Amino acid sequence: MKQMEPGKEGSSDEKKMSTKKKLRLAAVLVVILALIFGACYTVLIAPYLSQEQWVYIETEVVRGTLTVGVEESGSLEYGISTIDYDLDLSVTTSSDDDDDDDDDDEETVEKYLKVEEVYVASGQRIEEGDAILKFTDSSVSDVRKLLESALVDARSDYAEAESTYELAVLEAQTTYETSKVAQSYASEIYEYSSSSVSDNIASLQIEIAQMQAKTTSLEEAVTEAQENFNDFLYGSEDDTDFEYYDYSALEELYQATLALAEEEGIENTANYMQIMDLYESKMSQYNNMVSAVENAQEALQEHLDQIEELQEELTKAQEEAALSQLQASQTYEESVLEGENAQTTYNAAVEELKEDLEEAAQELEEIQNQLTAFEEFVGDDGIIYADGSGIITGVGYEAGDTLTTSGTVISYAPTGDMTISIDSTQEDVVSMTVGDTVAIEFTAYPGEAYEGTILSIDTTATSRSSSTISYAVVIGVNGEEEALQKLYGGMTADITFITDQSEDTLYVSRKAVVTEDGKSYVYVLSDSESGEYELQEVTTGLSNTSYIEILSGLEEGDIVYIASTVSSVEEVEDTSSDTTSTDTDSTDLSDFNMEDFDMSDFNMSDFDMGGGMSGGGMGGGR
Repeated sequence: MKQMEPGKEGSSDEKKMSTKKKLRLAAVLVVILALIFGACYTVLIAPYLSQEQWVYIETEVVRGTLTVGVEESGSLEYGISTIDYDLDLSVTTSSDDDDDDDDDDEETVEKYLKVEEVYVASGQRIEEGDAILKFTDSSVSDVRKLLESALVDARSDYAEAESTYELAVLEAQTTYETSKVAQSYASEIYEYSSSSVSDNIASLQIEIAQMQAKTTSLEEAVTEAQENFNDFLYGSEDDTDFEYYDYSALEELYQATLALAEEEGIENTANYMQIMDLYESKMSQYNNMVSAVENAQEALQEHLDQIEELQEELTKAQEEAALSQLQASQTYEESVLEGENAQTTYNAAVEELKEDLEEAAQELEEIQNQLTAFEEFVGDDGIIYADGSGIITGVGYEAGDTLTTSGTVISYAPTGDMTISIDSTQEDVVSMTVGDTVAIEFTAYPGEAYEGTILSIDTTATSRSSSTISYAVVIGVNGEEEALQKLYGGMTADITFITDQSEDTLYVSRKAVVTEDGKSYVYVLSDSESGEYELQEVTTGLSNTSYIEILSGLEEGDIVYIASTVSSVEEVEDTSSDTTSTDTDSTDLSDFNMEDFDMSDFNMSDFDMGGGMSGGGMGGGR
């Protein structure tokens, strides 16, 4: 092992002892400095801070419009607008089914739009005309072809319905005119029919009467023939020409004569020829008489048969006449009724036909509207563009989505649709009117003035507590586009409902005006070198919670001071940025600076750590 040279070990121990001594001295020095600073604070700073100070804050007299009114606070609310997808892209097609009695089978066909790319996101500010999203070209083309094909079919159906309607209307018109003509001639037809039937019956009645009149003469002829025959058979008182006048007797004589002639063979008896001649003569007369009677009877019977036939024909004619009369009457009444209802019947027929035509026209219009709405929605390039400016609050679709149902493409808050709702007390609301202008200042933009208009005042109280009755008031925010674009939903705003105002007038902060003995004063700098201030009298006018009108005593641009007192370092520091000068009764804090205490002025050699400090205090070391 290498041995340490003599004297080296002692030298190392001395160095260690020296280092420890220095550390101890440094610690003592820190304690001494803390004691010194505490003493300085207690003797110099603390008394100064506990003393009340006057602080003067500079403010300027300005010219403008000073408004006075009721002040309320509220939050900004956005009106939300949307771009919606609500297209009906379905069409109904019909096909003939030959296997089912030629009934039409209706089938609904629908194509859908597909999103290719979305250009915006929630929270993004957009301007009118900005691209929102784009649909795929293939989906746009498929939907367009479907609607155009449906439109062609609808036009064809309408043309067919129109042709059918025109033809049917013509037929209904013809029926109407026929009914009206039948009505006009119904009475004449009825009268003619009645007259014709009556004439036929009258003709039969006349003919029967004539036949009945002839019957008497025929009956008389029969009676005369019978009488002649009876006279012939039985003779008469005046007939004395022949002995044998009785027919039976004549027949008996004839038979006896024949028998005698046969028996005796006498052919030329005295009276034979006479008897035979008489017989033959009588027989001839007899036959003539019988024929005359029979002919007269036949003529009478034939005549009676004709009368009976005529009677039957008359009865039948009368029955037919009654039926014909009934039918004619019914026909007449139907014709009259049809004539009276012809217009109603015509209108009903036309209305029914018109409904079919209108249905076809409606289907055509619906398809046309579908196609028009589709073209307006997708445009020439399949891109949806913003219809207004504002901030996007929601996006409804993503790239790759298929629009199978209605929905919102985007929702956004239009720049010009901003309102503030507040609750106003019954004492304040009576001074407000819809359309009044209000002053608005947003907390986020102090000093920037906005205007608003009262849009509505609820007439029903929103609060009915024992101490307060409130009414909802809605205010619309007005302003230039650039200024309105700075506003966001939920921003706090102070609203002044103007009850009075003074235009082109001087005003200053209310805190700058001091009132004493009924007069108004402001602090002005009397001596800039010495920093002395004095009160200057002014005449005031209107005032609100922030400003007061200066009618005389000051000019535009004059500087006045807001005087206040402070009693702590914190208050002094809070007001130092606005304070041009301070007036105190003790040392000015500006004269005291910690930088004046340079640690280089302290030298460790000044402190005798072995013998203690002069004047006693700390004891010596070991």
